[in-house]
Amino acid sequence: MGFDWTNKTALVTGASSGIGRALSVELARRGARLGLLARRADALQGALREIESGGGRATALVADVRDVGAVRRAVESLRQAFGPIDLLIANAGIGDETPATKFDLARATEIVSINLIGAMNCVGAVLPEMVARGEGHLVAISSLAAYRGLPRSAAYSASKAGLSTFFESLRVDLQGTGVAVTVIHPGFIRTPMIA
Repeated sequence: MGFDWTNKTALVTGASSGIGRALSVELARRGARLGLLARRADALQGALREIESGGGRATALVADVRDVGAVRRAVESLRQAFGPIDLLIANAGIGDETPATKFDLARATEIVSINLIGAMNCVGAVLPEMVARGEGHLVAISSLAAYRGLPRSAAYSASKAGLSTFFESLRVDLQGTGVAVTVIHPGFIRTPMIA
């Protein structure tokens, strides 16, 4: 028998498509209450409708993970709707080529800001309450690119290496607090980002 998600609240970032949307739909199917966080309101509404049509409960939270104030407001809105947050899935991310021969600093900075700093902003918004309650779970959707730099993807690879190391360090620091940490390193998955 699997984990009982009934009356558990999960915040999933990047929930409007790809891995985030699929995880949200599955968690809702298993009884979790979902906070769906992403930048695109229209795509979030589609995810929300899909969850609600299956009998699940969710709320759409339009925010950019780079905006710490917007993230904190979204988290507070989720708490008001469903109570304390039991699970964060830090999934929001972008991938784009940043070849060394045509290096685009602005694009590289954007990738790192969303993929790494965005996850840190989300952790900062949920972790203090988890520690105070003595329970919770932080999950990072990283990548196999965290282990080895992919060609033409220096910024993406660096962002995922940083994400993995950040969450691994949190895991050590949070031992004994009741807050668990998981880092997932998927390979290539057919999603809109990969397409």
